[in-house]
Amino acid sequence: MKKKIIYIVTVLTIFTSCNKLTTSGLEKQFEDKSYVRLFFNSEEECMDAQPPDFFINCHQQLDFYQDNMVEIMLTDIIWRGTYEVVNKKIIISMEPNFEIPSGEIIFEVKNNTLLVKTDDRTEWRKMKGNSIWN
Repeated sequence: MKKKIIYIVTVLTIFTSCNKLTTSGLEKQFEDKSYVRLFFNSEEECMDAQPPDFFINCHQQLDFYQDNMVEIMLTDIIWRGTYEVVNKKIIISMEPNFEIPSGEIIFEVKNNTLLVKTDDRTEWRKMKGNSIWN
């Protein structure tokens, strides 16, 4: 009987450790937060730089959502994927596309308000409020 209980406990431990865990505390710290990379120092500077026939982006944006979902805008397309936090790095995974051929983007977490995109070393700052200019 004792061997049977040990066997059952061992099997249950193996099965529960193999299941995907719910969002860890590391991922939760980014939920409902947005980070931006500004191309201009101010909204006025961005507006002054606009050509007459179309609008150029003033920034790039990274939005974190619940359940490890993420959206990133690099040009004028919003790409959706998932993210995980591993050793002070945020690894974003999505279907490969023309902007992200590998389907993966990695950010270093410098602190709660600053991320650095590892491939081009650009700085992405946490948005305050609803405006990219705050």
